[in-house]
Amino acid sequence: MNAKTFAGSEKYMRRAHQVIPKGVNSSRRAVLRPTPLAFTSALGSRITDVDGNEYVDYVAGYGPMLLGHQPPRVIEAVRTQLAAGVLYGGQHQAEAELAERIVRMVPGAEMVLLNVTGSEAVQAALRMARAATGRRKTVKFEGHYHGWIDPVTANGPGSPAGTGPAPRPAIVADHHLVGPEILICPWNDPEALADLLGRHGADVAAVIMEPVAVNGGNLWADEGYLATARRLCDQHGCLLVFDEVVTGFRLAPGGAQQRTGVTPDLTVLAKALGAGFPISAVAGRAEVMRIAEEIGHAGTYNGNATSVVAANAALDVLESDQDSLYPRLERLTNELADGIERLAARHGAPLQALRAGALIRLHWGAPTPARTYADTLAGRTEPLRHLSEHLIRSGVHARDTGLWYISAAHTDDDVDRTLAAVDQALAAVSRQPVGNTG
Repeated sequence: MNAKTFAGSEKYMRRAHQVIPKGVNSSRRAVLRPTPLAFTSALGSRITDVDGNEYVDYVAGYGPMLLGHQPPRVIEAVRTQLAAGVLYGGQHQAEAELAERIVRMVPGAEMVLLNVTGSEAVQAALRMARAATGRRKTVKFEGHYHGWIDPVTANGPGSPAGTGPAPRPAIVADHHLVGPEILICPWNDPEALADLLGRHGADVAAVIMEPVAVNGGNLWADEGYLATARRLCDQHGCLLVFDEVVTGFRLAPGGAQQRTGVTPDLTVLAKALGAGFPISAVAGRAEVMRIAEEIGHAGTYNGNATSVVAANAALDVLESDQDSLYPRLERLTNELADGIERLAARHGAPLQALRAGALIRLHWGAPTPARTYADTLAGRTEPLRHLSEHLIRSGVHARDTGLWYISAAHTDDDVDRTLAAVDQALAAVSRQPVGNTG
């Protein structure tokens, strides 16, 4: 491919810049090279842009497309619902059906409330935690991401790792407001969490974390850490909240909490829940969830019929096919990650592929193996951007952050094609003098 191949996307971006800030409606999309792509269609594991270029897709809509694009059972369920209605402003039977499915599948779920986006579901969970405990403060962890809404946007992915005792200073982008109610702690450090709660626990309503730190580098916690966090929350009377927006249903039918055996008080779910349709949920212990009966839970689009039936169909596939689907996802993920690391070794590239369920996170130049958030920050970002650009030119759609989502629609042929493209891309990137932009 050459630059002219992307003429349609470039033309679209010039148009969009006139009426949309940065030309995009989610800021990260603006930095993709060689240009932010505009798409016309997607099916299975493939996505097609306005220039007619087809890609093997590992962006997966930023995670929701666990079943691939246009999964037949989901699309058929939505088509049927569209003939019956979209938004009722009242209840419908599919809502209770979805809540029952989530309760059945997710270990920590006894009751469920629906929202539309992961960001607002996080806010609903923290609001319930404050009401349940009568406290205001929230502990969050360096590098973990809980949506764009203040104040939990503080110290998200890419922010520097602090030094000294927790709580760390809150670090936010310009124009974001973070008050003293947010306490920042290093993750996977039981002593730091114990010390923080020992000093501030009486004021802490919730400890919120990604149970696998996907946004912080795709890192698993050390053995016993999550159980220690669970014990410390119980000891200090605060709620443990798992943000499973990414890991929910992707790592296992019951998410990361099923894989790790540690059950939170509240769980936030989104992305794979709706197979691309906008929906999120807060699930948790009944005595906490019933707080919503007192404080209220609102949203015009909460429980909208199209998203709910899509989620029911998606979870039906994941639950009924789990014995074959999840082992296959794990196999494809491992074959792809192992293949990338073999090619990296052949080209002398300091590239490692950390995996968690159907997720891969690439790190360039980080300590091997990367085990901590600080390790991942030591990696270089510019080579990953070059790698992403070369892959796009070779027909592989992959984020420049190095976070890849594998779907049930991917095939062995997709893996072979992808590894051939990675081989070519690494040959080019390894020859390029590239620096680090942070």
